[in-house]
Amino acid sequence: MNILAGFLMLLAPIEEVSTISQVYKGVVLTGKVIEKNEDGTWGASVHEEVNQIIKETILKIGENR
Repeated sequence: MNILAGFLMLLAPIEEVSTISQVYKGVVLTGKVIEKNEDGTWGASVHEEVNQIIKETILKIGENR
């Protein structure tokens, strides 16, 4: 599936690349979610994601001031 999405991005007009890129990222994220479910490694991932979201939010607040 990743190869197909990458190939479509090469052939798509510029306006559609953004949409295809988002679909590709969604497919990759879905694959990671399935893998985390199978491995049972949600705890560490959630912790890392929360820290990243907090960090990005603080940076955005600092940029807007």
